[in-house]
Amino acid sequence: MITSQSKYIKPYNFKRIAEIIFLLSPLVLVLGVMFNFTDTKWLLSRLIPLVFLYSLFFYPSSIKENSLNRAVRPLFIISVLLFVFSTIAHLFRGDDFGFPRTVLLSLLYLAFVPWRLISARWVKYIFVLSAFVCGFNALYEFFHLGIQRVGIAINPIPYALYSSVLGLISLNIAFENKEKTLRILAVIAVVFSTVALILTDVRGVILFFPLVAFYLILRLSLYFRQNYLICTLIFLFSSGLFYFAFEDKINERINTTVTEVQYLLNGNYETSIGARLELWEKGINLTKDQWGLGLGKKRLKESINEIENSVAAQQPHLHNQLIDTYTRYGVFGLVLLIVWLFSSMLFFEKQGKISFKIYPLISAVVLMIFLAGLTDVPFHHTHLVYFYIILVGVILKLNLEGVEALDNEV
Repeated sequence: MITSQSKYIKPYNFKRIAEIIFLLSPLVLVLGVMFNFTDTKWLLSRLIPLVFLYSLFFYPSSIKENSLNRAVRPLFIISVLLFVFSTIAHLFRGDDFGFPRTVLLSLLYLAFVPWRLISARWVKYIFVLSAFVCGFNALYEFFHLGIQRVGIAINPIPYALYSSVLGLISLNIAFENKEKTLRILAVIAVVFSTVALILTDVRGVILFFPLVAFYLILRLSLYFRQNYLICTLIFLFSSGLFYFAFEDKINERINTTVTEVQYLLNGNYETSIGARLELWEKGINLTKDQWGLGLGKKRLKESINEIENSVAAQQPHLHNQLIDTYTRYGVFGLVLLIVWLFSSMLFFEKQGKISFKIYPLISAVVLMIFLAGLTDVPFHHTHLVYFYIILVGVILKLNLEGVEALDNEV
């Protein structure tokens, strides 16, 4: 029956909804598809140019609007510099072009999409649902496929970092969001993403995640005191529950670590930990005479293959983002990479000055990536390059921190 109030109900604008879904499709691919389903990264390299051309044609003023945003501008500028540097390294030394190409595509997506049309609420749901997909995928791989280290679509190590960052974002949403349904889903999403992290069996990220999550809780408690106790209890309860649920797997990993340390003490470096130590030493020693611009990809690979330790000689990189970047690109490349990683915490003031703002969520994400980079090379995987640039860009552009301290005026 049609009531008299029906005429006041605004019909859905299906054309606008379809447009927004199209504009958000690269973000959905990055967060919920690319890490969980094999051979899907290539979709981004096709889809982003389509979104870019659409935005350029129908919303040509978006590039100006986005570039004026003082919170995102440092990320844009440093990313462009990093693109130029790595492109020159590709042209003159034959280094991979995958990294600069990924940076360029990510920037095109962030810079040209009309983000004023995008609801922050929609994006929060994408974050939370991506954590659900991550958790379900990990459980499917572990229990149904019998895979002991989940993340086969990319690699367990970058998958662990992906899972941990989704867990931090979900934790942030659970803290700051006022919508009850979204908060409940975010709490469950923290559980699912943490389960996925544990099932990757990646020691470094599993060790760092509780520390970074606790840091995030402490920072958020300054803004949302009423949620501090309940979120802390949920976090502690979940941690205990995860341990008992996966006690055998966790204890097995602990015993493996103890065994490897014993091998090291006896002079045997042909273990995962021992190989890393030899790779780090090799990388630092290799660059003593070429500290400015480094060795490049080809010479580094040849040097790794010459290591007597068979475990270390098989590695494609040095298993430390800072050392690997220093060895490949020298001091200049290392400084540029560090500034790029922390550029999401730089902010252009109205007076033209640059300030350093340590927002809770952004700083937790950057800290998580930095710590993970101490035992691996996150940005060796272009999946994580897409993930980092687009993720922090969207958080800053849509002010998803959820705290009043984030001044995002243009």
